[in-house]
Amino acid sequence: EAAHIYVAARPLPMEARAEKTLAGAKEGLIDALQQRLELSGDWSEEALEAELRAFAEAEGIGFGKVAQPLRAALTGRAASPGLFEVMRVLGKDEVLARLGDAATGRNPAVQHKD
Repeated sequence: EAAHIYVAARPLPMEARAEKTLAGAKEGLIDALQQRLELSGDWSEEALEAELRAFAEAEGIGFGKVAQPLRAALTGRAASPGLFEVMRVLGKDEVLARLGDAATGRNPAVQHKD
């Protein structure tokens, strides 16, 4: 189940909690993250963490206000394996594509079976 986030077809279905997290994110955050990460050359977990912490500081928001919406956009879930691990495993192209999907509202809601 946890590995599904790495191979799921885009656009990712969004769990309700992830959708709520994205909806509550600072306006333009996902677009700004996408633009910032496009410029990132080092895709190691350490470099990604430093980049995202610097981004949060530049935006004047706490790191959690960046990490949680980013996690939701990349996984469709509110909880996942470590964020930087997820980013490294997905790779730059997939991360940017998933951010693009989230920024344009292409992710469908998860359909629950009753």
